[in-house]
Amino acid sequence: MKWVLRVAFVFGSLALMAGCATTAGPRAAEEGVIYLNLMWHQHQPQYYADPDTGIITRPWVRMHSQKSYYDMAALVAQYPDVRVTFNLTPVLLSQIDRYLAGARDIYWVLSEKTAANLTEEDKRFILTRFFDANWNNIIGRFPRYRELLDKRGDGSPASIERALEAYSEQDFRDLQVWFNLAWFDPSFQAEEPLASLIRQGRDFREDQKTALFDTAYDIMSRIVDIHRELQDRGQIEVTTTPYAHPILPLIYNSDLVEINDPTAEVPPRFSYPNDAIAHLEKSVRIYTDRFGRLPRGLWPGEGSVAQDIVRIVANAGFRWMASGEQVLARSLGMDGFTRDEQDVIREADALYRPYYAVDREGQRVAVFFRDLRVSDLIGFEYSGTPAADAVRDFVTRIENVRARLETSGAEGPHIVSVILDGENAWENYPMDGIAFLTGLYEALENHPTIRTITPSDYLELFPDQRTLEYLWPGSWFSPDYATWIGEPEETLAWTYLERVRRHLARYDIQRRAEATPEQLEAALDAMYLAEGSDWFWWYGSDQDSGVDEYFDQGFRALLRQVYVALGDEVPQFVDVPIIPERPVQPEQAPRGAIEPVFDGVAAPGEWDGAGRVIVTGGAMARAESQI
Repeated sequence: MKWVLRVAFVFGSLALMAGCATTAGPRAAEEGVIYLNLMWHQHQPQYYADPDTGIITRPWVRMHSQKSYYDMAALVAQYPDVRVTFNLTPVLLSQIDRYLAGARDIYWVLSEKTAANLTEEDKRFILTRFFDANWNNIIGRFPRYRELLDKRGDGSPASIERALEAYSEQDFRDLQVWFNLAWFDPSFQAEEPLASLIRQGRDFREDQKTALFDTAYDIMSRIVDIHRELQDRGQIEVTTTPYAHPILPLIYNSDLVEINDPTAEVPPRFSYPNDAIAHLEKSVRIYTDRFGRLPRGLWPGEGSVAQDIVRIVANAGFRWMASGEQVLARSLGMDGFTRDEQDVIREADALYRPYYAVDREGQRVAVFFRDLRVSDLIGFEYSGTPAADAVRDFVTRIENVRARLETSGAEGPHIVSVILDGENAWENYPMDGIAFLTGLYEALENHPTIRTITPSDYLELFPDQRTLEYLWPGSWFSPDYATWIGEPEETLAWTYLERVRRHLARYDIQRRAEATPEQLEAALDAMYLAEGSDWFWWYGSDQDSGVDEYFDQGFRALLRQVYVALGDEVPQFVDVPIIPERPVQPEQAPRGAIEPVFDGVAAPGEWDGAGRVIVTGGAMARAESQI
């Protein structure tokens, strides 16, 4: 089919271009240029799977795989003189593997189910969750999908109840198809077998669903391959992250929070340096298994760094890592970097270069620091700007940095690091950001004074860099860890984590209890996954997913797995939610007294004054009603 030919063509083109040898490896240093480190971070949290069925409770690994992960790399391949860095986290890669081994998510299961056999609760789930996409840039592109959204309404309980009555069997079947079809990248939608479905638009048959999931599987199976091939030819660098995407310094020693945020609520001390080391070692193994080489670069979870972790990062073999500009400012004794009336960093010579962080024994790791403003423009603002204007603004900003450095007489070379999410931003752009990305790569490919480069190639060209006396503890967007620690919910979560880790320490550290190697390995893996940052991101008031209870349950399910793996009794606290249940709002408030006769028959008028509350699903979006 055409899509397979497309993939074969892309890979064949890579092999052909690799033979040219003109694009591989770092260039020699050039006068009058500024270097650009463009880095896309690809990550999804660990989504909870039903322990009885193995069905994954969220579809976002699959959806972003078919929309972003393959195509982001394939697009770069079309611009052989552009250098880009991709970060693929171990948690993401392991979940892709889970799909390739045959796992499915609940959205997939309910999409495959014959529309005529959907239960009422299946229909409630589909009406509630199958419009989880940008209503303008994804749903709005397709008239039938938009029609189904308008027929459903705003998603309130009342609108769901009305849609249950209004939707036909064909409406549900078309929605099953459109939710999955709309989440493919436009380049796949333009080719068979998806193009025929797009043209048809409505009145889909049950047998047409198969193409959706076959195509998604094929795309996921090629994600690692295309990154490996591009890296082998020298066009991209692929980096990794500590195993479960933790805030590594807090796993090393949570008391670090008192340095960068003295006002934070401090939980019981969590300090397991061996766990921090294990996160690094596991990430190296996972990377090496897939890419046939050792990783050189590390994107710590959330760009979280500290002086305390320099030694273990160096010992794990990493040559460089990255964080945010505010961390560098504090490391240099500054409150922050300042910008002039043109939004250009005044202290450009300080920001636009890597630094070596050095431990007490002289081991060192280079650290690149992202430009917060320019990175956030791509992530949050350019989506509302015509692509050509956004590209022009981006290039102008990099040129303005170069001009500032040149006029100040700063001794180079210099590098601007632009690092951000490589997946979530694009659904806010028209056509998945293709116009912006192609315009950006075209502008950068032959630009006379801007050179894209990977961090490892930059260090190979320019190994002599300044040294930091102290690497401030902080993350990619703030000089602290306040998003993950310091609020009451976060304190309780860290307390749970420490209590479970202390129990596990009886087996792996203190050796006061015995378990088989298999039991211990399973318990440690659950523990490491529970140490991930994604759970703590949603605790507290500073972030709100709208379904924070889902992540709370996933976190506590991992804590439970530690005890289950060891064959130990699960303590009751694990079942106590950290996030209190939100009060259910009535669809209709009580309007007056009622005097119903409880005879199994709702007579006209006897319930008119009653309030009405509808409860469906739950924290895990279960497919059956609790009431």
